[in-house]
Amino acid sequence: MDRSVNPRLVKFTVGLFLFCLIIFILIVARDFLVPIAWALLISLASLPFLEKIHQKIKIRWGLLILIHLSLLMLITLGIFTFLFTEVKQIIINSPELDTKIAQIDQTMASILSRYGIDTDELFNLKSLTKRLSDFSAFLFQVVGNVGHVFGDIVLTLIYSFFILFYKDILGRFIQMKYRDEERLHRIQELSDNSLSIISNYLGGTLIMTILMGVIIYISLLLLGIKYAIFWAVFAAILNLIPYIGNALALVALAGYAFLTKDGLFYPAMAVGALVFANAIQENILRPLIVGDRLSLNALTVFLSVIVGGIIWGVSGMILFMPMAGIIKIILESKESTRPYSLFFGEPKSP
Repeated sequence: MDRSVNPRLVKFTVGLFLFCLIIFILIVARDFLVPIAWALLISLASLPFLEKIHQKIKIRWGLLILIHLSLLMLITLGIFTFLFTEVKQIIINSPELDTKIAQIDQTMASILSRYGIDTDELFNLKSLTKRLSDFSAFLFQVVGNVGHVFGDIVLTLIYSFFILFYKDILGRFIQMKYRDEERLHRIQELSDNSLSIISNYLGGTLIMTILMGVIIYISLLLLGIKYAIFWAVFAAILNLIPYIGNALALVALAGYAFLTKDGLFYPAMAVGALVFANAIQENILRPLIVGDRLSLNALTVFLSVIVGGIIWGVSGMILFMPMAGIIKIILESKESTRPYSLFFGEPKSP
């Protein structure tokens, strides 16, 4: 009886075990890893900009990093405060929502009653209006989680500071670890290429998000949609989540326009404004600002969003796509693993 072990089966089993172990670690150590992942993302996006500033302005590197991260923290807290305040104002200062919901309630109840469906349990106007009036109380309950979010933000910025401050340690480690000039050159080339591609992608995405917000704001302002700046910021932030973010923004904005405007013209135009902004982003802004250097295919992006959402929630939806880009770059750097990178990139003509 042949009891020889199949090397391919052993290699596959070990690889599957390591993959499952990595997923397990990502889930269990989520609270520890998510701030570090955000810190790496911020550091990669900030490094080229900070180095240019450091060359022009004679200021200590640590102080420059501290000023930069402090500004980022103020901007982040300002955005959160703005969104919180605007949502509260939308609910409190929109009494016409009650009337609109009442009309919808009566219409739906009338339609369903024709088919013999009891609508008492399905549609309860008092319940709906009560939920709207009590929404401000719900917002104040959310404040209880603000401390946790604020702690994550502070922890992320602390990690970012140390990553940027000790950025040269990795280079020194590589020089001490690998003495072979040819191998050292390949590693240095891979590092520079990865940093350039990821930082350009992240910086371009930030610029593109701002421009998207401006386009959406102008479009909604022309349509006369209330709280246009809130919806512009809301849609631009959700745009960071591929596919899912745009769908959520469309549903939310269309629903608000339907509740606050008469007829279907304004909801349709609001959706059209988002679709128009998306078309500009994909056909003009993305090729011009971001380019195709990351060039992940649609399946990889979609899986990154889904898997990231399952493992790390909203943070995973945003973080896993650049992580997939880094994996693609690493796979492309070696001849033995280069064929596997084809599964990440867009198909090209032979």
